[in-house]
Amino acid sequence: GSRGLGDVYKRQGYYRAMSEAFLDPLETELQGKEVWLIPPHATTIEPPSSADGHIIKFNGKTWELEKMPDPEPEPELTLEELKAQKLKLVDAWTADKITGGFISQCTGKLVRYDSDKDTQLTMQGIALNVSTERFANEYPLGCPVRGYKEGETEKTIQYLNAAQVYTWCADLSSHIGACKQQGWIKQAQVEAALSKEDLDAIILD
Repeated sequence: GSRGLGDVYKRQGYYRAMSEAFLDPLETELQGKEVWLIPPHATTIEPPSSADGHIIKFNGKTWELEKMPDPEPEPELTLEELKAQKLKLVDAWTADKITGGFISQCTGKLVRYDSDKDTQLTMQGIALNVSTERFANEYPLGCPVRGYKEGETEKTIQYLNAAQVYTWCADLSSHIGACKQQGWIKQAQVEAALSKEDLDAIILD
């Protein structure tokens, strides 16, 4: 005959899934009619077909529709919490500006050089040695630094002599200082903000 269907519910009675029931061969023979094995926490009573916005629950006799609880609203952040978030963004924005490259005319031409952490450390290390024999021996042509010349999209190598390395480092320091000052201005704007709208109006370009 056709297979019976048991509708499985969880221990608290909530509808979970449909599962197949199997014939009980012994009872079917004894009773002379089909007897199905119903797994625990299951029923042969069909659950309602539509339950929009409701949870289906079996109460032992019938299926009930229980209204779904409303989702918890997202807690509104306080102005202080919003400011803390914005200050983190300002810090990241400042760091990106610092490491995002800078312009130096140390070779007499406008060139945009990298200013990532590695480049900063390498150049600071070289600057400490520019007046030594080691610098002269290691860099007879000058210290190679890659950058974009004005109007060019390909990086080229510029060879910097001792004086130019000093100027490069001085320009980098000025660039870092300028970025930090821009960051401080944004921080002050965040601190002074009186509303979420004030914070949203602080643009980090």
